[in-house]
Amino acid sequence: MNRREREVKERYESQGWRMLRNGAPDFVALKIDSEGIILDIRGVEVKPPNGKLTYEQGVYRKVFEKAKISYIVEVEK
Repeated sequence: MNRREREVKERYESQGWRMLRNGAPDFVALKIDSEGIILDIRGVEVKPPNGKLTYEQGVYRKVFEKAKISYIVEVEK
């Protein structure tokens, strides 16, 4: 984290925000048409067999779902 990022993080935390830096989905998948218009968006988290979401990944899942964006967990079979 660079100096500016640390300053911004500390300022937000002093206002009661919790800042996440880890746990984002492995992919943000976009379906784009021939004119470059985004038709659909989804978060995709890839897990091994019996893999579980971390706390942060669970938070991201809730954020995506609250924004009405699909969040898919792909578990290897």
